[in-house]
Order: sequence, then structure tokens, then C-alpha cells
Amino acid sequence: MIDFLIALGISLIFCAGFAAIELIKRVFGVSPEIMRRFAHIVSGCVVILEYLYLPAIWVVLLIIGGGILFYIFSRLDLLTSVNDVERQTYGQYVLSLGYLCTYVVSLSNPKVFIPAILIITLADSLAGLVGTLLKSKIRTWAGTITFFLVALGILVAYGDGLTYPWQGMYFFAPCIAVGLTFVERITPLGFDNLTVPVAGAILLLAF
Repeated sequence: MIDFLIALGISLIFCAGFAAIELIKRVFGVSPEIMRRFAHIVSGCVVILEYLYLPAIWVVLLIIGGGILFYIFSRLDLLTSVNDVERQTYGQYVLSLGYLCTYVVSLSNPKVFIPAILIITLADSLAGLVGTLLKSKIRTWAGTITFFLVALGILVAYGDGLTYPWQGMYFFAPCIAVGLTFVERITPLGFDNLTVPVAGAILLLAF
């Protein structure tokens, strides 16, 4: 019963977050390219909450359920803050798959799963936000640099107790950050929402 109430509360946070983002976009006319970054952050934070406070079966069910619900709302054109972008992307549809695959690959290790999800949540979102705000020819490189710096910061902050020893952090963390930045850069059409967290989990396990 306790798990059910926690799952219900987290689900309400998820729905409230997306409802607020959609309302802001429709009322104030904020660019979908900007609002989808905040939606990405809300989604990632909710998944981490699920992971921290619920058993495995609930985590899996909520990730799958959230993905299905998101798809339905998208098809009904209820999430214009995420879907009304000019570029072709499938990132919003593969994000839940990315969470699920990362959970499986991480072997339920929080020292692997959480930083991998934080990187795709924060590094990717902030990189996209920087690229959108610059609106210039250097937006791609600016976004790439932002992704690397944020990913590195997350890895350094999480370095104590990760699968690599603390004394090796200053070597392994930049290597992992570079690797994930490369994966993000070469992955097209928003599929980095799948490839980046999975690659992050694999690299963290490897080191």
C-alpha cells in the first residue's frame, strides 16, 4: 500500500509538471524548443525519484506506463510544448525506452543508473537550451561544449564511490564525458535519448 501511494504521488508530480509546461507554452507562447528541454528535465527527475523510493517492479511499470501515456497525449495533440518543433526528432518517443534500457544495463546499481540518467537529463537538456538560445552557426559546438562540461561535472560530483576509484576520477571522468559527448554528437533524430544513457551505464560499469 505504501509503494502504491508513493507511486501515485510521483505520478501526480509527473502529470503536474507536464501540465505546467504545456500551460506556460500555450499562455506565454514560449518556444517548444525551449519548453521541451524543461519537460526533459522533469521527466528525468521523476524517473530518479521512482528509482530512489520504489522497488524495481514499480520503477519498470512506471517507466513503461509513463511512456505509453506520453505517446497517447502526443497523438491527441495535447503536448504541443514537446511536439511542435520544426526539426525532425523522435527523442520524445524513445526517452522512456532509454530509461528502461539504462535500468536493465545498469544492473540496478545506483552508482551507475543515477549519473547516467542525470547526464541525459541535465547535460543534454542544457546543451539543447544553449544551442536554441544562441541561434547562430556556432550553436552546435556551443551545445557540444556545454554537454561535455555538464556531463563532466556530474561525473566528478558522483565520483566518490563510483565504479572507478576516487583517485582515478581525474582521468576516468573526462574520458567518460568525452565518450558520451561523442555519442550524443553523432546520434541523429533524437535517438541520443537512448544511446547516451545506455552508453553512460556501459562506460561506468566498464571503469
